[in-house]
Amino acid sequence: MVIEGDHGSTYFHPDSEEAREAVNCQVILQKRNGGNANIGRELYPLLHQSGFNEINVSPRMVYVDDSKPEMVEGFTRNTFSAMIEGVSATAIEAGLITPERMKKGVADLYHCADGGGTFCYTFFKGVGIK
Repeated sequence: MVIEGDHGSTYFHPDSEEAREAVNCQVILQKRNGGNANIGRELYPLLHQSGFNEINVSPRMVYVDDSKPEMVEGFTRNTFSAMIEGVSATAIEAGLITPERMKKGVADLYHCADGGGTFCYTFFKGVGIK
């Protein structure tokens, strides 16, 4: 069994071009370091190519709004937004985004955790037998 996220599945309200750009910086940086922040969508082919059988991949959506205050704090604010904020200096240094756009993008992600905001992200669970 493997569970992986997919940054391409990130949606939020209020929407923000700068926030989407900041998330994409993390995708690019991870790719440059040999990783894949969009790997969730590739689980089936990866498991199949690795010789697994009876493969089943299913999406596990995390949807957060004001009715789930523990998820607003734990996932939107302290996990995802904090992760993107954590790559700010590296993304700016790499020339992927201006300091102003990154600052606004991160602020906009955190703003999704304020009253009236929503946040959605999908993990993928893959199971196979070898």
